[in-house]
Amino acid sequence: MSQVGKKKRLDAKQRFVLAVLIPTVLFFVFFNFVPIIYAFYISFHEMDFLNPPTFVGLENYKRLIGDTHLYSSLRVTAIFAVTTVFIGGFLAFCFALLINSVKRGAAVLRTVYFLPVMTSLVAVGVIWGWLYQPRFGLLNEVLKLFGLPRQMWLSSPKTALASAIAASTWQGMGYTIVIFLAGLHGISRTYYEAAEVDGASSLQKVWYITIPLLRPTFVYLLITGFITGFQVFDQLYVMSGPLNSTRGFVELLYTRAFSYYQMGRASAMAFLLFAIIVTLTLIQFRLVTRQQVEY
Repeated sequence: MSQVGKKKRLDAKQRFVLAVLIPTVLFFVFFNFVPIIYAFYISFHEMDFLNPPTFVGLENYKRLIGDTHLYSSLRVTAIFAVTTVFIGGFLAFCFALLINSVKRGAAVLRTVYFLPVMTSLVAVGVIWGWLYQPRFGLLNEVLKLFGLPRQMWLSSPKTALASAIAASTWQGMGYTIVIFLAGLHGISRTYYEAAEVDGASSLQKVWYITIPLLRPTFVYLLITGFITGFQVFDQLYVMSGPLNSTRGFVELLYTRAFSYYQMGRASAMAFLLFAIIVTLTLIQFRLVTRQQVEY
């Protein structure tokens, strides 16, 4: 009887697990996997919302080769991704070191730095748009105090992209700080105590202990940062500059799909972006994991 009861309990647990998993699997299949397959199918067709798809083979991919707007948007996206990853990562690492060294109030500082992450990207764009306002924006008022000329910020193609990058870096830095802090808390104090006995300075401890032991954290942030950076849409769309100076790849894709109804070409662009992200991820993973550090 005990074996029969145990078998019934196992069967009940299995049914419960299936009841929980099946809706999730169906949701993933119908709302993720199926649209991806259909988008790949559409990338070989000429399609709008009024006429049925017309097969054109690789024509949509061939058109991307001579598309000057595509190269311009790729350049903007690459600049945005590289700048936000490296400058934002460096600043976040410095702030994480400072917060980690604070004896009291570290939790408050973490909360303060993480608040912008929980703010809507559109709201951040609107707020920074007011800060960048040419006539009465706060940043231009600060420049006026120092006798410096006013800047057009988002109204000039020379400064629009840098202005959007600055706002995005500020908004996403809190998440990177939290990840760095998690990595710093995982480093044993024994290494630092041994370095202090040997007379190492604070900078030497950071260079020879902290940075090598944070290699997995750097790898994670580097890869996820580039993936997120190449898919940027909200920030650049809200803080748009003149002459397409802030138009990223995803915004161009969105425009082609829902403004010009070129669904086939937009689908081809989506898979081109997928190929770029996968290639960059593999290259980064290969480069940053080539040297292993053991202690």
